[in-house]
Amino acid sequence: MALPDGPGSRIVLIGSAAYRHDELPPLPAVRNNLTDLAAALTDPQQGWLDEAQCTLVADPRTAAEVVRALRPSVLEAEDLLLVYYAGHGIVEDTDYYLAVTETDPEEPSISALPYRTLRKVVLGARARNRVVIIDACWSGMATTAHMAGGHERLRTQTAIEGAFVLASSEHDSTSLAPVGERFTAFTKELIVLLQDGSSRLGPELTLDNVYQHLLHELTAAGRPRPTRTATNTAARLVIARNRGYRPDTGSWKAEQSGHSGHPALREGRLLLDEEERAGHVGGHQEAADGYATVAEVLTRLFGPKDELAEAAQRSRAFWAARRAAVVAAVPPPPEQPPLTGFRTVGIELGPGSCMVATLDGDRIEIVPNAEGAERTPSVVAFTGATGDSVLVGAPAVRQELRNVSGTFRLAEADRFGAGELTLVDGVPVTPDRVLAELLRKLKRDTEDRLDERVTQAVVVAPAGTTEAEKRRIRRVFRDVGIKPLRIISTSLAAGLALDRQLGGRESVVLVVGLEATSFEAAVIALGDGITAVDAVAFGERLGTEHWVGRLAADLLKEFEHRHGVRLDGDSTARRRLREAAGSAMEELASVGATTVHLSHLTTTQAGPADLEALVTRKRFDQLTADLLKSCEELVERVFTEMWLVDRADIEHVLMVGAATRIPALVELIRGICGREHINVGVTADTLSATGAMLQAGVITGVVRDMLGVDAVSRPIGIETADGGLEMLVAPGMNLPVKRSELFTAATDNQSGLNVNVYQGGHELVARNTLLASLRLSGLPRVRAGELQIEVTVDIDANGEILVTAKDLGTGRSETLTDITGSEPPTVPLFGDLPAVFRPPDPVEEEEPPQQQQKQS
Repeated sequence: MALPDGPGSRIVLIGSAAYRHDELPPLPAVRNNLTDLAAALTDPQQGWLDEAQCTLVADPRTAAEVVRALRPSVLEAEDLLLVYYAGHGIVEDTDYYLAVTETDPEEPSISALPYRTLRKVVLGARARNRVVIIDACWSGMATTAHMAGGHERLRTQTAIEGAFVLASSEHDSTSLAPVGERFTAFTKELIVLLQDGSSRLGPELTLDNVYQHLLHELTAAGRPRPTRTATNTAARLVIARNRGYRPDTGSWKAEQSGHSGHPALREGRLLLDEEERAGHVGGHQEAADGYATVAEVLTRLFGPKDELAEAAQRSRAFWAARRAAVVAAVPPPPEQPPLTGFRTVGIELGPGSCMVATLDGDRIEIVPNAEGAERTPSVVAFTGATGDSVLVGAPAVRQELRNVSGTFRLAEADRFGAGELTLVDGVPVTPDRVLAELLRKLKRDTEDRLDERVTQAVVVAPAGTTEAEKRRIRRVFRDVGIKPLRIISTSLAAGLALDRQLGGRESVVLVVGLEATSFEAAVIALGDGITAVDAVAFGERLGTEHWVGRLAADLLKEFEHRHGVRLDGDSTARRRLREAAGSAMEELASVGATTVHLSHLTTTQAGPADLEALVTRKRFDQLTADLLKSCEELVERVFTEMWLVDRADIEHVLMVGAATRIPALVELIRGICGREHINVGVTADTLSATGAMLQAGVITGVVRDMLGVDAVSRPIGIETADGGLEMLVAPGMNLPVKRSELFTAATDNQSGLNVNVYQGGHELVARNTLLASLRLSGLPRVRAGELQIEVTVDIDANGEILVTAKDLGTGRSETLTDITGSEPPTVPLFGDLPAVFRPPDPVEEEEPPQQQQKQS
């Protein structure tokens, strides 16, 4: 790899530090960004770019001034064109704008620089390589095709060979310009890397090196997470020499010793990276020294012909002792003052990740976690000799590759249960325990941020969540000290958030949500302050885990065929494959193809085996064609149920969750709605949590101008004498709902009757879930068909179910309010329920109990 051609390259650095409107505060650090970044790029020691090739555009007054300043460099650049912008970012609807001095934040479309204009100018250049770096709030929108406007056009442009866009934050988060700091947080790390380099990287810095370094440094410091989009060639483009490169130390020394792929080195790198992120290790140099230490002691410690398994075990102990010594030296945290006040929050409890929202006055704010991120991965890890150390969220994700058996995800909860996977000390890991640890972190981090105790919450869960799962959620919430006010669906939460944005205007909305384990579609009616779910359908085997799993399985098949090995027993390699497949799926949202590269995925007789595979959007669409077809059927089912509403009446489509990252799904929804230019709104990740907080405000009386009405997602019915299911409550019925049906005895002289209530849509009760079992005794002995037993299912607005069976002849009745649902120990949370149901407890009677039959 070589540096860009200096005479044929141009760099344009744009910065807006001063603004005319008071709503846009000044950013003095931006001026320092421009001067020091220009100095780092044109440093003679880099030796490839002269100051004449670098243009500074400080405090441009108008968007036209920016375009005029760009024009000469765009026309002259032949090898590399790099454009950098620092300043305020503004979002209006689904468009992204870069602020200039004269920008009015209320009218950015006529006073700011649209990102689509900048993109058009840059991608119209003759340069072989194009790079855009944006240090601004919400700048992740510039790396997300569907957020920048011109959906299909942008996807085509970002797929041009050489295009690379690096942003300082995600599309729903702010960038940081700390008061008193010389630089903004993002650009500071970029300048330091260019000036000082890194001992952990090679002799040259590629754009991918830059992104990975910034990602590591910023997330470790609790800063916003940078994002990027790029083709493979652009990611490998060399941007500067690495001044911190030291061939005689660190991982390079390990490579020279022939141990670069050794498990001992890999174990040390993972452990040191984890401790460095936690602030326990003093920077890159110590990590590099650690790699060098491994390279030096491998032969002495393990021998030249050691077995890999034995070497890995010994190296684990070697690094664990070093880690323990470092952690022991960290002083304990200071004591926290007692919390004052109480707070009600909205919690998006997703199988993939969670988010907490709170109401501050009339504004809804997302509460960052301890790591500074808005989202907390739904991942829990148990570490230590006895599993007594617990990591939750991002720390659990970082150590997963070396602790696969001790790391648990809610999205994969069906793989663990009582007796299936246990800790070292033999304690079983249950879904309840994993959920409790996750909720404790959410509660603790929120209380630390707000200095108030979290006591109540409205919870958002996928529409397909069963009654057994809802009961488990309520129980675990109470166990950790939070009262669950209500559990609402993702669709209702999204509808509430949109209703607030539209200001109460009447509208019909289609919500399409793709969670980690399920897909759901719903039609929602807005108007007169009421947000009502009118129809809903869901699929349990259509979540992102299944989409990613298809790609991971295909990559695994390709790797095993190419290298002639099997990875059935290598959980670490399979986890790495799954993570790489997930990253590839996200990248395919904005580019037509990407490369999956995993070095040293496993070891064969020929040595370390790498995976390098080209994944195109066409390949991904072919692998998931049946999943897309199932999604289409579910959306069509929603429209079939909504026979009073024509699909032409749909004004908005909300794409929630991972649905925004699958272009084929977006195009499918456009086709189903029958209009190419329908307003398919790609929603912010905060939508569900915002809706939960609005619902919490309605329940507590803080929000008075809204009302959310959810719908039944799973039908409820009564078992009949022939083993069938007579439906009482159909899916799509709004809550609260109360339905009654008359049943009768199936035989003569029947003195007792079993009433079994099931949840599920299958005609056979054995394929559904038992909710309740009532025994109505003391009935008059009459002929079959003469008894009239009224069975009533009453579901209140909170989703609590009450079942009553009453003999209309004698007035005798039985009521069951404690609806437990079928909860065998292996029922997963947000997973697929087993077909086996729990039978009712036997009742001692002279004659065996009989089932009822529906009265004709």
